[in-house]
This record gives sequence, structure tokens and C-alpha cells, in this order.
Amino acid sequence: MLTSLCWAQEKTTDNKSLYKAFEMSVSEGLNLQATAKVGIKPVYGIFSVGTQFLAENYKWAFGAGVGTHLMKTEDHSMNLEYMIFHVNENEIWTDNYNNFQQVRLLYSKRLGEKISIFGGPSFNLNIAENKESFGHTFESTFAPYDMYSHVGDSHTAKGWIGFTLGIRFDK
Repeated sequence: MLTSLCWAQEKTTDNKSLYKAFEMSVSEGLNLQATAKVGIKPVYGIFSVGTQFLAENYKWAFGAGVGTHLMKTEDHSMNLEYMIFHVNENEIWTDNYNNFQQVRLLYSKRLGEKISIFGGPSFNLNIAENKESFGHTFESTFAPYDMYSHVGDSHTAKGWIGFTLGIRFDK
């Protein structure tokens, strides 16, 4: 019985170090995004899917990343996250290399036991193949605007600063 009690206590302690969250967010890059986070308290994995429906053409993306808690208290947290997405434009699947990378610094405020709101700046980079492949020339229109732009022989890069706002369900 004592062994069972110790195992139950150990299992409870281990669960306290786990981090699980689900988020819905909006931004200028991916206008609507759903994200799942899972890991341990200092570092966690991120899986996300989103769409850019406010643009002229239909775009959607899926990606993965990693994040960490820079600060975490009962009511506030500050997270640093890096995401990388494959962007699909005007079709179910874009064969060309169309990569969206994002670094986010997110501040969150707890509203209830399992709900928080969050927001913060994002630093964004879209790198897309612009050479002829698969029988056509591809030019990405994913970047909503650019503060940095470079056109090379085979790739185009566009960078911008954005903002993310959302709601998080966690505990």
C-alpha cells in the first residue's frame, strides 16, 4: 500500500511539470490560427495550423516549433517561441518551397483557472522559391507587407514585424 501511495505521489509530481495548452489567435500573417502546445515547463513543442483568409487569394499553413517560458507566475507569463510553417497558396498543396518562419514574444494574463489572453510582437520571414519548377514559375504573395525584401536567383525573402493576439486554454 505504501508503494502505491508513493507511486501516486510521484505521478502527481510528474504531472505538475507537464505543460499542455490549446490556443486560438489572430495576426496579420495567419489571420486565424489554432495551436497545440505540449512539453515540460521550461521547454515545449508547438503544432499549429492557420489560414490567411483576409488576403485576395486563399492561403493556409501548417507548422511546428519550440517555445520556452521566460517568466511564469500564477497570473502572468512571458513566452519566447520559434515557429516554421509550410505555406500553401491557391491550392490544397503547394509543391514549391514556401516557408514562413516566425519568432514571437508573448505576454499572457490569466483570466480564470484555465483561460488566459495573450499578445505580443512577432518577427516574420517568408522565403519562397521563385524559379521555374513543376512546369510553372511560383511567386509567393503570403507576406502582408514587407520591411525587408530580397530577390535572388532562386528564392525571394520578405520580412516584416507583426503582432499576435489570442486566447489560451491551459493549466
